[in-house]
Amino acid sequence: MRLSKDNLKKIYEGKTKDVYQYRENEFLLHTKDETTGWWKTNDVGNQYFEEDPGGNEIGSAIAGMGQNNLIASEYYFKKFFETGIPTHYIGCDISENLMLVKAGQIFGQGLEAIIRFYAMGSLLRRFPDKYIEGQSLVDYFETTLKSDADNDPPITKEELVKNGILTESQYDQIKRICHNAAEIIQADLKEEDLTLVDIKFEIGLVEEKIVLIDEVSAGIMRVASGKVSAVNVLNEEQLAEVLVTRAKRAKIIDAMLANKDSCCF
Repeated sequence: MRLSKDNLKKIYEGKTKDVYQYRENEFLLHTKDETTGWWKTNDVGNQYFEEDPGGNEIGSAIAGMGQNNLIASEYYFKKFFETGIPTHYIGCDISENLMLVKAGQIFGQGLEAIIRFYAMGSLLRRFPDKYIEGQSLVDYFETTLKSDADNDPPITKEELVKNGILTESQYDQIKRICHNAAEIIQADLKEEDLTLVDIKFEIGLVEEKIVLIDEVSAGIMRVASGKVSAVNVLNEEQLAEVLVTRAKRAKIIDAMLANKDSCCF
């Protein structure tokens, strides 16, 4: 479909996406080339950027990353649509790096849900004596509040309910939706002999229904090639290329380009 952000009001500027008001019940997301992670300093005092899906700092832009992330999102949103997993997605214009989505509301100031298949990242930093890198996990689900200042602090089901952010039923529904979505991505990557280590979804409400929002791209997941360890995790650019290849094989890109006057599905 043909989309443009010209003359639209920007209502939010994010690290990797900007949000524009499109119509009364629709937003336009502009995907950018920036990646997320952490700026660090080495032993000789030089700064370097370490990509991390759980990071809250912006790294150098990688040309084409915004478009690749949009392609990956469309690829997985279509898979979710086919299996009945609810999302906010309507359509996209890859030539303009734009995604059209249903307007909705977030839980509290923003809520993220994490599915962990293996121990890595912040889990090891929080519990250094409990888990080892690459340890297989069973049914590991956690929620975090979106807060860059506090590094997206984890919050329990009980705390969410107590603070009126979620009901118990909503929490259970979010867990089920995220597990189903993660398993689809896990199976898809397995066809490339890749292992989904963990993945972070954003959750919202559209017409009072819980849905996956934001994007589903290389920037929200860790994926390993070979043994599950930090050194074998693909960087964001490498993973984005894999996901674009998957979309090409599924003829997703051709479909988007051939149907610019209609929604993608």
